[in-house]
Amino acid sequence: MWKPFRNISIALIFISFTVILIGCAEDKALTKRQSLAKQDLGKSFLAQGDFRAGLNELLKAAELDPENPEIQYNLALGYRFIDLHSKAITHFKKAIELRQNYSEAYNDLGYTYLILSKWDLAITCFEKALGNTLYATPHFAQNNLGYAYYKKGEYNKAVESYLKAIKYQPSFSRAFHNLGITYEAINEWDKAVGAYKESIRYAPKDPRSHFYLGKLYLKRNKPSLAIEKFEESIRLDKNNIYTPEAKHLLEKIK
Repeated sequence: MWKPFRNISIALIFISFTVILIGCAEDKALTKRQSLAKQDLGKSFLAQGDFRAGLNELLKAAELDPENPEIQYNLALGYRFIDLHSKAITHFKKAIELRQNYSEAYNDLGYTYLILSKWDLAITCFEKALGNTLYATPHFAQNNLGYAYYKKGEYNKAVESYLKAIKYQPSFSRAFHNLGITYEAINEWDKAVGAYKESIRYAPKDPRSHFYLGKLYLKRNKPSLAIEKFEESIRLDKNNIYTPEAKHLLEKIK
């Protein structure tokens, strides 16, 4: 007579274990949803420029889901926004540990090293980002790689990287602008003019290339063209970055 009772006991144990497993799964799912909500809120705060609030939400998200590489990546961005670069580097590296082919994290880690003038470390990061054939935006890493080589004085490698960035994204104005600067560094004046013009073609409202092209025209003794570009850069320069020097140069020409 004891066997039925034994079978019933086993069945009850199995049911209890199943209920526990379901409960654990539901708890994990709830925690996951909570962490994602905190992450989304944190990213929203960062996008609005409220970096402290963004970091606060992202830290809460990381407590709920410490193995989530995207939370670590966004934490790193938040710390970089407030110039806490050592913390940013720590979290970028954590994101990469959790996702080995995390090209966006490699690229932004490299960019952080650019800010710190650590050119060789930056180059290593950009190369690792580009080593992932599934990287969706390789033109960003190629452009950054070009800048690192430019700062090292390796201008031919910089040109090569910028051209690759443009090959990936033919309308990438920033790469054309940086290419123009690099061509100037090696006295390839005509190529520099062409690169600046392409930058302006794809970003006509950006005052940067207008200003640089104006300075190049002035260097090449073409004052009328320089005046045109300086005046255009002043008109477009809403943040007053290039205007003071452009006005000074215009006064010298006139």
